[in-house]
Amino acid sequence: MRDLRYAVRVLWKSPVFSATAILTLALCIGANTAIYTVVDRVLLRPLPYPQPDRLAEIVTHFDRGDEENGQTGSTWEALRDGVPSMDLAALTGGFASTGVNLVVDGSPEYVKQQRVSAGFFRVLGVAPAIGREFTTAEDVPNGPAVAVLSHGLWRRLFNGDAGAVGRSITLLGEPYTVVGVMPASFTTNAAVDVWTPARPWRRGEGGGQNYEIIGRLRPGVTWAEADAQVRAAADPVMRDLYKAPATAHEAILSLQRGETAETRQPLMLLWSAVGVVLLIGCVNIAGLLLARARTRAPEIATRIAIGGGRGVIIRQLLVESVVLAAAGGIVGLAIGYASARLFATLLADAFGVAGEIGLDARVLAISGGAALLTSVVFGLLPAIQASRVDLRQTLVEGGSPSIAGTARSWPRRALVVVEVALGVVLLVGAGLLVRTIDHLMRLAPGFDGTHVMTATLSLQDARYQSASKVNQLFEQSLARLRSAP
Repeated sequence: MRDLRYAVRVLWKSPVFSATAILTLALCIGANTAIYTVVDRVLLRPLPYPQPDRLAEIVTHFDRGDEENGQTGSTWEALRDGVPSMDLAALTGGFASTGVNLVVDGSPEYVKQQRVSAGFFRVLGVAPAIGREFTTAEDVPNGPAVAVLSHGLWRRLFNGDAGAVGRSITLLGEPYTVVGVMPASFTTNAAVDVWTPARPWRRGEGGGQNYEIIGRLRPGVTWAEADAQVRAAADPVMRDLYKAPATAHEAILSLQRGETAETRQPLMLLWSAVGVVLLIGCVNIAGLLLARARTRAPEIATRIAIGGGRGVIIRQLLVESVVLAAAGGIVGLAIGYASARLFATLLADAFGVAGEIGLDARVLAISGGAALLTSVVFGLLPAIQASRVDLRQTLVEGGSPSIAGTARSWPRRALVVVEVALGVVLLVGAGLLVRTIDHLMRLAPGFDGTHVMTATLSLQDARYQSASKVNQLFEQSLARLRSAP
């Protein structure tokens, strides 16, 4: 406590140095906190379902080294009937959702729809809070038009009325019957308002690789056993599809790893970049502490001369580093939280972050640990160097206040080299990225886009099944737009 009080007094008397060190740390820790909240949510945190380590995704491995998760209707039928070790479900377009038109009691709304097969919610291990999920009899071509609502849509359209189950809604221009409502805690990595049956089959979209297949390993089944069954069941389909048995084969992959395959590399690169920024900040502050030790040489020499040991001096200087790190960490957490909230929409679109981004115990613990670690990283070497003050030169001979010996200046030179090297790497990488973005922004689109606006709408609707109906919609819409001022 004595060291702590003394450290606060010393830093308070050097406001410029303290503010510079705290702000440098705050910016570095803030950037790391903002990115770590996304890394934790997307890559590290288990999926929000029961026993997430038993959830898998079916992927196609190619001999050329890549893989894809798109499957055909034939693959779905082969796996559904030939893999007893897994409970399987199919969905169209992966976990992405599609915007559609929904009407309830004459009130239209644009919502996000996802098409899933029977058993989808059972595979994820989450049952509807009200009603039920789709049955196999409903998940067939030309089956009954039924829908499951998200908790948010149910509250918004039906004011939380349990009687909503069994009511009719108009979706895609057709009447659908509500059969279930999902719990408020149920989320996927895409915003979804309403689920409808996928009805996977071999014809139509089932003739292409438009389905994603997920599954849950049954109790007692190992990943190796399930993978062998998947490969054996799908091999005939692969031979028929690719005309060569060795070209591709089906395999299972952890659902979390499969769903984050596209975002894992850019997220890790981004996290590495801000980690280097934090390292540069530590090197920078270590250099400041080494330079500051020159001005404090008389003080340190006096303390050693009256009986203070090197260990006591090092401990005191490390406490000062911890105080700087704590202050920088607190300000950095605020910066990180504000940054994550400010760029929440961008992060959600880029990395599939569902729900509100915030600081929880995990993020606070990691950020606090980073602040404590940085205090040791940037404080230990300057503390050791400062404790090696030359008493004779500083006190007896009245020499310049410096650390003993000219050879002791090598740490400062090394820190400068390291900082410049790391800075050049980041600067070149950032410069290339900015130049690429600038090039893409300057590409001529082939027309004058000044004051040009665009609009997106969904024609997945029973009213627009023919070309004449679509043309009529366009003509009427254009006529009404042209009549507007």
